[in-house]
Amino acid sequence: MAQRFTVIAGGLLAAEPAAAAPAERHWRIDLRTADSIDAAAVAAWRALLTRTGAAGAAFSDPDYLLPAAKHQSGGRALVFALAWSRRGNAPESLRAVLPLALGHPLWRGGRVTPWSPPGLSLTPAHLVEAGCAAEIGAALDARLRLDGRRLAFDLGESAGLPAPCLHFALLPGRAERSLRRAVPSGSLVGVRPTDFRPEEVETISEPARIRDAVESFLALDARTAGRPIVADPSEAAMVRVVTRLFARRRAVRVDLARRSGEIVAGSLRLGAGRRAALWRSAPAVAVRKGGEGR
Repeated sequence: MAQRFTVIAGGLLAAEPAAAAPAERHWRIDLRTADSIDAAAVAAWRALLTRTGAAGAAFSDPDYLLPAAKHQSGGRALVFALAWSRRGNAPESLRAVLPLALGHPLWRGGRVTPWSPPGLSLTPAHLVEAGCAAEIGAALDARLRLDGRRLAFDLGESAGLPAPCLHFALLPGRAERSLRRAVPSGSLVGVRPTDFRPEEVETISEPARIRDAVESFLALDARTAGRPIVADPSEAAMVRVVTRLFARRRAVRVDLARRSGEIVAGSLRLGAGRRAALWRSAPAVAVRKGGEGR
């Protein structure tokens, strides 16, 4: 006798509800000077750096950019545009921090351009969360037009650029090859005076010792540099403030090389671990293919 089977459809509903569309994202652009950025905004700034993969990058950190805006503005009016967004009743989240230079409304037509500290190749995209550039650009332009200003750059054009780094002077190269044969380093013979003493390098990272170490570095720089840091009071103030702020987080290191008790070379490094970067050196050095130096 043939058996009959009954197929029962399970897990199907007569009418499944359509997926709810995501709530519209609302933007708020907050224009602030460096002095008006509070601790809550700094914490949100560092959270943004964590999401963008730039956590610990010294030259994107507020402890670097805020003092730079205070002391290295060059007389320009600077603001930081903080782009906040939220969906529905969710809390706001910081999606971008844009350092901006405000042009005078009379002879610059109210043009607003990106600002970067001297010697730093910072572009707007370095402090913008991925996928938000177009929306932030539109919201920022609308906010600026309320004050009679206009955005003079396209925020989306700088998306995907590498992380900011310092500019360095390239050493002049030679087009032709020299006919002289190089002597292997192991075969070099040097003649030293009887009282010669090798350099002793001291590394200072303890917060309590950073201030004195920085002053020793500045004194060395004043003796050896063609354009000493202390010759520009604004630059000297920035060096002192930045190193003090980074020292609070144990994220600065001062290296001092001594010979016969006298300091003959030094360097300042910002950041910690693999993110540490050379910021200043004395005597000033240049590198052949980019990298680190003053």
